[in-house]
Amino acid sequence: MDYDITKYDRPSVAADIVVFTVRKGDSESYRHLAKPVLSVLLVKRTEEPFVDMPSLPGGFCCREETIEETAFRKLKEKTGIDCPPISLLCNLSRFGRDPRGWIISCCYWTVIEHTKAVIDKNAQWYEISLKEENGRHTLVLTDDSGREYVSEVRINNPNELYNQSAEAEIPKNSLAFDHAEIIVNALLKLRSSLEKPYAAFRLLPDKFTLTDLQQVYEAILDRKLIMANFRRKIAPYVEGTGDMEGGAGHRPSKLFTKKTAASDNTAEL
Repeated sequence: MDYDITKYDRPSVAADIVVFTVRKGDSESYRHLAKPVLSVLLVKRTEEPFVDMPSLPGGFCCREETIEETAFRKLKEKTGIDCPPISLLCNLSRFGRDPRGWIISCCYWTVIEHTKAVIDKNAQWYEISLKEENGRHTLVLTDDSGREYVSEVRINNPNELYNQSAEAEIPKNSLAFDHAEIIVNALLKLRSSLEKPYAAFRLLPDKFTLTDLQQVYEAILDRKLIMANFRRKIAPYVEGTGDMEGGAGHRPSKLFTKKTAASDNTAEL
């Protein structure tokens, strides 16, 4: 056999994971529901490059494991979250994306209910805001102290050849590597997935009100929805439990759950 692997450049392979949740904000009064906010889980880097900058949980693959196993291992090591369902988002391989060398990242995304996400002290939730103008996305992540991390992200046309070096200066308060691009792509994927509510169900407890479900949609889409239209669209996927919401400071609402047929569609999270 003429093939000699030592004659070819060999990249390092890493896994990066985008974890979303929806958290309740502060309630204005007992008559007003707390506004949920969409958030992403990040960790502060402890070494160069980009030391002390927020980054996605992730790391390099070992020879003995699959890339998916790397994703689960690194997520557990860096955040404490253990084996949520994940979906492949994209693979990033362009030259210059990592100053340490030729590194290919396999990127995954997932969603998790906030009350079930017990995270380590080195991980933190960041509230997300995403605006688009003239084909460019502005991603603003805000930590619990109110500090903002702003990144400008270009989302490329899939038909466009794009293999430029990522040599531009990193803006102040942005994220490590090209993780802002990964987060934007994951958020757009999450938004498009809401044509069916499988991801939204994973952000809620087993029993929820239709208002809870609508607020999850609004937090992800970052816009208000018309209640009647939303409930008509969501009706095929939910069913009543016969229970009522308890402990509310307003008129109790009916509790619903996802229909059995709509239970765990992991292909769509």
